[in-house]
Amino acid sequence: MFRYKLSLLLIMGMIALAFKVDAQSSNSALIKKYQSLVSKADTSDDGFISVHMNHNKLWLEIPDSIMGRDLLIGSRVEEISSTRNAVAGQMMHNPMMVRFSQDEKSVYLHAMDTKNQMDENDPISISFDRNSMQTIMHAFTIEARNQKNNASVIEVTKLFNSQIPQISPFGGASRGKSIPEATRTISARAYSANVEIVTQMGFTGKRQQFMCSLHRSIVLLPETPMQPRLSTKKIGYYDEPKKELSSEYMDVKSYAFVKRWRIEAKKEDIKRHKNGELVEPAKPIVFYVDNSIPEKWKTYIKAGIEDWQKAFEAIGFKNAIVAKDYPVNDTSFHANDFTNSCFRYVTTEKANAMGLHWIDPRSGEILQGDVLFYHNVIKKLYQWRFAQTAAVDPAIRGNAADVDDQIMGELIRYASAHEIGHALGLKHNYRASYAYPVDSLRSPTFTKKYGTAASIMDYARNNYIAQPGDKVTSLTPPLLGTYDYFSIKWAYQPIYSAANPQEELAVLNQWIADRSKDDMYLYGPKNGKGDGTLDPSLQSESLGDDVVKASRYGAANAKIIMENLVEWTGKNQNGSLNLKGMYEAVLKQYNQYFKHTEACLGGMYEFDVISKNHPEKFQTVSRKKQKEALGFIMEELLSQYDWLSTEKLTQRMGSLAQTTMKSQGEKVSNLISRSVLVRMYTCSTMTKDPYRVNEYLGDISNYLFNVSNKKQSTAWMRNMQVEYVKGLKKLLNENSADGGHIFNNVTMADIKAELDHVHSIALKKAEKGNASLKAHFNYIKYIIEG
Repeated sequence: MFRYKLSLLLIMGMIALAFKVDAQSSNSALIKKYQSLVSKADTSDDGFISVHMNHNKLWLEIPDSIMGRDLLIGSRVEEISSTRNAVAGQMMHNPMMVRFSQDEKSVYLHAMDTKNQMDENDPISISFDRNSMQTIMHAFTIEARNQKNNASVIEVTKLFNSQIPQISPFGGASRGKSIPEATRTISARAYSANVEIVTQMGFTGKRQQFMCSLHRSIVLLPETPMQPRLSTKKIGYYDEPKKELSSEYMDVKSYAFVKRWRIEAKKEDIKRHKNGELVEPAKPIVFYVDNSIPEKWKTYIKAGIEDWQKAFEAIGFKNAIVAKDYPVNDTSFHANDFTNSCFRYVTTEKANAMGLHWIDPRSGEILQGDVLFYHNVIKKLYQWRFAQTAAVDPAIRGNAADVDDQIMGELIRYASAHEIGHALGLKHNYRASYAYPVDSLRSPTFTKKYGTAASIMDYARNNYIAQPGDKVTSLTPPLLGTYDYFSIKWAYQPIYSAANPQEELAVLNQWIADRSKDDMYLYGPKNGKGDGTLDPSLQSESLGDDVVKASRYGAANAKIIMENLVEWTGKNQNGSLNLKGMYEAVLKQYNQYFKHTEACLGGMYEFDVISKNHPEKFQTVSRKKQKEALGFIMEELLSQYDWLSTEKLTQRMGSLAQTTMKSQGEKVSNLISRSVLVRMYTCSTMTKDPYRVNEYLGDISNYLFNVSNKKQSTAWMRNMQVEYVKGLKKLLNENSADGGHIFNNVTMADIKAELDHVHSIALKKAEKGNASLKAHFNYIKYIIEG
């Protein structure tokens, strides 16, 4: 029904193709040249497009039947000498859809626009074609013709010996000037639906020379695309955006197709599947596990991949996703070929993992997936587990090498399953952890059944809420959560009664409506909106439905860990080094609690699924909860330095005062940052019980200045007071310099009034107390008056 924009040249070329091919077939010179070219080729390989190589020159032999067909061209790194911007196996750009066309002398490579669609029977399609001419990326002279299969031969050495910006793994540009002498085509292989080309490339830049091998794939797409499924904000899937033009409406209709694999029953099993029987899919998803991964972790990685089998079994497909080792002694297997989906090991110092996929842009069908698993992610998994659970779990204490392989294996399994979720098309679901009441995470029975969040796709790690004495032993995320099962059903379950994506909508929407009363099925994207407003229920690394309460539990555990950090990290000769790394890990985890609670200040919940639990799309954080959040932050700031910089720690790590003060000042500055004050004002205009900016600033001042002289004399308190005053003064100056555009007049009046209030306090305190205290408050006067 719909078509993508076609090049006018391509249309004309296809109309006249039959005549032109006849003319070419009679050209005996081109036919004879084909025999000469093939006979002199070092290597030739037959496929849907055949390839020929001679002295590093590369020719493609493209049959006339492929002209006008939809193809993908993609690129990944095969080998590289420097991992500064890319690693082996990485693909940083989606492949692009292209088509070939030809005339008597040339073959043309067209880049296709896959975003805009139109009914070819619509009257305005004539205008659409006139205004949608496709660009020609490259033109190639036809150097020979194979009369036997009616194919044109073109040399593509220059194209593949240079970067193709649209699919370059280096972000569209090289990291330096290419070295022609170091650039050559290494290999080219042809198959029934793909061509694989590897090119060695050398570059010289300002910093260093580097070498890489780029692996390019040319893929033939199915003539009939998979039936798409329309995307929605209520479920977290990556999607492929589309725009549709129609004479039926004056606007441009925007929508998107879900990115998902083609999981469907074999024709002979459809009836059984409809009847609720388990069947194997026509084409299962296979992930090959890198043979360079240490053997002791392979079992856990494979388990993480196949954990998703349960979700597919729930919709009637068994063995829908399978993990296999890289084939040994099989020369036909190439990990970087388009046909292979791989779980790849990356030996760099980076602590990361990522799940990727290539799609058919016409339908959103995932054709190939990858997981990049970086070496140091295992260290990061250990540090998270220690910093979040060491207070309640003796088994995680010590060095990573001291921890039982089964515990580390569970963490690797979790990370593997999470990244496979991305390869299956799922986005992060930051609201999955919000589905659980905070105190339920202190329950041994609840956590054993549900883990820490309703989805493995949340950025919710281990249970930092459970307290010593709670007897919680299940401290990690679930293998798969309630939301994960539903999201697989929503995207992958066939709806046999629907003939097209529009007919599926009623069923899909009903599935969501049926589950709207249970927060375990809610989805939430990455936090942050245009005006800087934050949703406290969409916090990365948070747990539970009350971030303030959860943060209090987390901070209590952090203090226990810090008190015992020397004993729990110093079991071998690397103890001092491990102590420093784990101190930083615990401190980073503790700092997350400030970030979580800060989101309540001027925060606003937004729910795309309206239900009894959440009857309004937007709901502001209550005044009470905002004041509670500020209370937690200030109480922690005023007391934390009794335990973050103890004598036991400084004896082994040196002075921590400078680092601690810097962190302290940054947190005070955050409280009065532009983004916090803007969203607090916005929030106050939407509720009957507002927490206004003037009251908020007054509360901060009371915490900082309405204290005893004994506290005023500490370096920590004076540091925070100075940072607070500097921050307020800076806001006034910036707003004045910007012509009053940063804040409205009401907010500026509140900031000025608060500075005046602090100034009056400083005037009084500068007249009494010891010399050090007087000097301090005179400095505050100087800042305000200066």
